[in-house]
Amino acid sequence: MKSAARWLVIFGLVGGCDFKIPPKPPDVFFKVNSVPVGVGPSYVASADLNLDGETDLVVANSKNHSLSILFGRGNGSFKSHLHLKMPLEPSALVLADLNRDGWPDIIANSRGTDSLVVLLGQGKNSFIKLHTVKTGRVPLFIIAEDFNEDGILDIAVTLNFSKMEIYRGRGDGSFIKGKTYKTGSRSYSGVSGDFNRDGHQDIALAVHSSNASSIRLYFGQGDGTFPKSSRIAQGLGTLTLALADMNGDGKEDLVATSSVGDNLYYLISNGDGSFKKGIPFSGGGGPIALALDDFDEDRQIDVAVANSRSSSFSLIIRNANGSFHFPVRDYVTGGTPLTLTTGDFNSDGLSDIAVASNAEATVDIFLRRRVMK
Repeated sequence: MKSAARWLVIFGLVGGCDFKIPPKPPDVFFKVNSVPVGVGPSYVASADLNLDGETDLVVANSKNHSLSILFGRGNGSFKSHLHLKMPLEPSALVLADLNRDGWPDIIANSRGTDSLVVLLGQGKNSFIKLHTVKTGRVPLFIIAEDFNEDGILDIAVTLNFSKMEIYRGRGDGSFIKGKTYKTGSRSYSGVSGDFNRDGHQDIALAVHSSNASSIRLYFGQGDGTFPKSSRIAQGLGTLTLALADMNGDGKEDLVATSSVGDNLYYLISNGDGSFKKGIPFSGGGGPIALALDDFDEDRQIDVAVANSRSSSFSLIIRNANGSFHFPVRDYVTGGTPLTLTTGDFNSDGLSDIAVASNAEATVDIFLRRRVMK
């Protein structure tokens, strides 16, 4: 059978076949704004930084060594911007209250100076640089969590040379160096959750190199140490991770992007520190950054993924049985989107999407429509 005829049969156009292509997911997002930021935006995070009830954005710009801070108006646009110079190559950040004063603070990496920079929120749209935290060589990613259960946020930092460092928070924005753990490969992404349900926070890292990849799990003891670890998803090429209870069973599951075949993977937690075999599903070209939420209001957690090669982000909704719907709904963004985040940018109670274009030095704002039932 010739190629054209074969495809006609597959799509039900000859031979009496009733096969139908599933419809695309609902069109739930629309672009309202494209905001200029610094050169080479590599990471974006959202929080209400000035406690005015509106969602703000912080962007790490790795190519001109800066942070762009965008204060939301509550209608999808942003008012006064702060442009803060940083040490070389900031590429990841965390927004959290590090000194317990009620104001969100910023901690960002500097790949070029082997350090972290702590910026304490002061209110009135301002931040004060507290100090730098010296790390091992080339810090890549930061996870903030209370690992030793003293009520103060600690941090885990991954390094380029296959290590993870733990820093215990003092509660004033400063940190004490803890233990260092081997990761096997470098990690640009990780999450924290209680994977074995023992009441202590664990860490999952997507570790990746040219000849090895896996998800590395570190099991916390509640004292800031992680004496036991395991590996899952070996050989899947995992690049980034996101965490959510995807199937409503009370256990925290993982979703991962992959460098192999443009796949994504859904890993269901067994609740004992192990996970079921990864279920593959598809997004766009070069899936890299993830956001998980119920975007179509059907009580199923969906996936939004930034596609670095196809200049888009994809909305991948769940079917009633929990499987992933294909085809996906794609939304055009600026070139080379490497990072995205969710937030309610127009104060309507719905989660919107902000996607940063590394090539065009912009953040595109996509607001969400209510889905008609």
